[in-house]
Amino acid sequence: MKFFTPQRSWLIYDPANSAYALIVRTIFAPLFFMASAKTVWSEAVCTEYWGYTASAAGIAAGIISLKFGNRADTGKLKKFCLGTACFISITATLSLLFLNNAHPGWILALYFISMFCYMSANTFYDALLVDISTPGERAGLSSTGYALGYIGGMIPLLMIIPVAYFWRERVFQAAFILTALWWGCGTVPLLKNVKENRSTAGRKSFIATLKYILHNKLLLLFLISYFLYIDGIGTILLVATPLAESLRIPQNYLLITIFALQVIACPFTIFYGKLTNRFGLRKLIECAIGIYVVIALLSGVISWSENIHFRQMIFVVIAFLIGTSQGGIQALSRALFSRIIPPERSAELFSVYNFFGKFTTVLGPLLVGAAVKLWGRPELGITLLAIPFAAGGIMLACLKLPDLKKS
Repeated sequence: MKFFTPQRSWLIYDPANSAYALIVRTIFAPLFFMASAKTVWSEAVCTEYWGYTASAAGIAAGIISLKFGNRADTGKLKKFCLGTACFISITATLSLLFLNNAHPGWILALYFISMFCYMSANTFYDALLVDISTPGERAGLSSTGYALGYIGGMIPLLMIIPVAYFWRERVFQAAFILTALWWGCGTVPLLKNVKENRSTAGRKSFIATLKYILHNKLLLLFLISYFLYIDGIGTILLVATPLAESLRIPQNYLLITIFALQVIACPFTIFYGKLTNRFGLRKLIECAIGIYVVIALLSGVISWSENIHFRQMIFVVIAFLIGTSQGGIQALSRALFSRIIPPERSAELFSVYNFFGKFTTVLGPLLVGAAVKLWGRPELGITLLAIPFAAGGIMLACLKLPDLKKS
């Protein structure tokens, strides 16, 4: 599939912001927090607070995007909103460097700001998909973006891994600074070359948007289904590093495993995109959901053995399974949603899409918190995610999708 300049510029942003998602959100911000916080709170409580902070950031980002989504459509402000959110998130990330000896509450506060703006930017990035592509191009373009995102996350991580081994006291500085540079530089082509379309639908309030969704049964049921399964995926990403710490998985082993996951995820994401021509978007999403049910069940198995080699083996299996399906389920869900909404309401409705999914990682952290309270085992909260995963898959299977090719 050949891409023209605005599409290439849109695609470049995915590997740029994926560096934040992998290096800051998934690995080094949790490690930085755990290193400071475990002198104040227990590891289980640290994991619980980390999840709650991410959930709060998501909810706040969702509310802001809901408020400004339609304004971005009608005022051609998607790029402006994206650029502003990126700048604030990058600034907050770099500010973490000054909190080495601070109370962990300050780390949570800055991480909240960073995550809030990172997720807000994603709404406007996703919404630009409909400005640069036709409906038939979106599955391939979306999958390519996610695949490039895995490569983009790996390249700066490769630069950081030697620092982690040979200059450990500087690893957090290297991680936060390199991520900021990578993300900032990768945002420039999108801001320069992508042209957004002005909506002719007129400015609407959130109440009007909500009424529109409530009267559109397909949109409403898809969003509920999406929330059920994507919330679990977001939870696994958010708590993976704190859980690995509590399970005594060595940090070096964790870094290598996450790097391997990125290597696996790139070709599998492209593979998912190519398979849509044969199997359709929905069937492939359902397949990925089934794999995540297995991942949730394996997370319960890993905690019942004190044998570190057994834990590492199961951890690798889980990482491999995540690598096969994480990018595919996200890319194809985005493509499917873009094909069942009016293009002129893209930012408006993608703000709701991300509020139901990427922002509101709520159910999973609540389950992890409940597992801590009940059993003192946060990993069993991941096991409980098998229930919403299955519920989301069943609801998706029951949807009456329009007669769209490749869906």
